[in-house]
Amino acid sequence: MDPFRRFSRDLRRAANNSVPTSTVSYLDLLAGRILTNAKKRTPVRTGALRRSGRIESRGSKGAPVRVVSFGGQGTGVQYAAAVEFGRFAPVGRQRGSTTTPQPYLRPALIEEMRRARPAMKKILNRNLQHLNKTYKGGI
Repeated sequence: MDPFRRFSRDLRRAANNSVPTSTVSYLDLLAGRILTNAKKRTPVRTGALRRSGRIESRGSKGAPVRVVSFGGQGTGVQYAAAVEFGRFAPVGRQRGSTTTPQPYLRPALIEEMRRARPAMKKILNRNLQHLNKTYKGGI
């Protein structure tokens, strides 16, 4: 089989297989690191906010998405955003009450993304080397 046909066949197969399992595994690993880091930073009174942290899988097979979240429906914790971003209530029953922001998720995300860059670069280089070997530097 000529090299161009083989390359074309491999591209079709890759499109059919969508996202490589190594990418999905790396997303899971990165989401786990972000969650662990954020839980360490979460301010604790009762521990409910820390326990409410979770990873949600969304998206499709072709476009996997991992969401690290705290609080929300079904957790009994409705104040996660108020802790992360702070709060000011200008009207209503709690008028004038403020909460100072205590960021825990954003700093964890930033720190883990910085750590992830070298690993992502290494994975991409390995994949490029594999392609280079497979196609011997050309088609």
